[in-house]
Amino acid sequence: MTLVELGRIVRLQVQRSSLKQGEKRATYYAPEPILSVEAMRVDADGARTRAEDGTEIIDVHNRLHPQTKFRGENGLSLGFTAHYSEMRARFGDQLETGIAGENILIEVDEHIDLSQVEAGVVVQGEDGRRVVLGDVCVAAPCAEFSRFCLNDASAPAREVTTVLQFLHHGMRGYYATAEIPAGAAVDVRVGDRVFIAAR
Repeated sequence: MTLVELGRIVRLQVQRSSLKQGEKRATYYAPEPILSVEAMRVDADGARTRAEDGTEIIDVHNRLHPQTKFRGENGLSLGFTAHYSEMRARFGDQLETGIAGENILIEVDEHIDLSQVEAGVVVQGEDGRRVVLGDVCVAAPCAEFSRFCLNDASAPAREVTTVLQFLHHGMRGYYATAEIPAGAAVDVRVGDRVFIAAR
């Protein structure tokens, strides 16, 4: 299989807890639990990292998180800088790169469609570290993040629906699963290169 470089990882992050806060019909999007890191360990369960004091931090979508939001397909997530440029052009500067909480942010110059990544992506470090991220699928947007984009927690349903439609089809990013044997893990670092299969 011939690989083509897609871009480099410019940001890694974990969600320490859910980004949806509040109760029932009063939920809202709160990005504060997002933690930017220089490296993370990925395995079949999802992502985790270590704080400066050595404490392990498990991403909320990791199967092993105490309040896990793992559903089977969403252990890891990918985002793209060009998508954030599109979102900022429409909604404003509050859409900082990574604010949607993706684990791996890849620098690219153009929009990335599902067809380009659905066969999987390969992350490779200069030191030979390598991991395949497969089972790639669209990360569907939520109403809470849509209202955050609008900077209006009480935005009417019609406006929210319009934003949901804009954010769908990969604009919000993609979910993926690390194709690693049980019990094994690979470190991913800022600066690692990301490849896709040539079409």
